[in-house]
Amino acid sequence: MASLAQEMLVKISERGTVHYTVLAYMMKISPDYAHLICRSLSKDEHIVIDDAGMCKISPKGENLLKDKTSSD
Repeated sequence: MASLAQEMLVKISERGTVHYTVLAYMMKISPDYAHLICRSLSKDEHIVIDDAGMCKISPKGENLLKDKTSSD
């Protein structure tokens, strides 16, 4: 997983539920790029995105973060 996607996954985990435009602002990237990363994370089942653009981490995403944290 790319470091930017991993950073986004951490931010989603910390916030609970967050809109992709808020993630874009927090990470200083364009909303379009944030949406692209979120769609990729969703495709890999690491997050769930609702129709309004709200992102929430999935159990698979939580497990990935736990694995990354324990290996660091």
